[in-house]
Amino acid sequence: MPEVREKEVHKSLLKLKGEKTISIGKTEILVSLNPVDVHGIGRPDHILWFESTMKIFGQSLELRIPIPIEDEKNGIDEAMEDLNAFVERKKYNIEIPMLVISEAGYAKREELRNFPTKFLISQIPLRRLKTTS
Repeated sequence: MPEVREKEVHKSLLKLKGEKTISIGKTEILVSLNPVDVHGIGRPDHILWFESTMKIFGQSLELRIPIPIEDEKNGIDEAMEDLNAFVERKKYNIEIPMLVISEAGYAKREELRNFPTKFLISQIPLRRLKTTS
């Protein structure tokens, strides 16, 4: 049975790295994927950042979502400890833009909130890394 190795998984994730601009209506949206290997410094083993930037009414709105990826020979049940550590550490925050339309003036603020999150966890066999589409 093949062994799950962090470096091989990260090498496969690097094939996903990139960005593309898409147009919806009169808005251009830059979408990117950026894999980061964190297995030596944290949990889970990898973070695949999904990022998008768009301009609406002249304002740049950025969305960043960390997708945790765990290398776990024994599957989902064993990976739950890593998911719990990922959530408890609050190191890789989801960044969601909010646009406020007011009568006048410009302002910016960052707020950290607890926000309900549902993790849809998918397990795949190691052999799928070789057929990345």
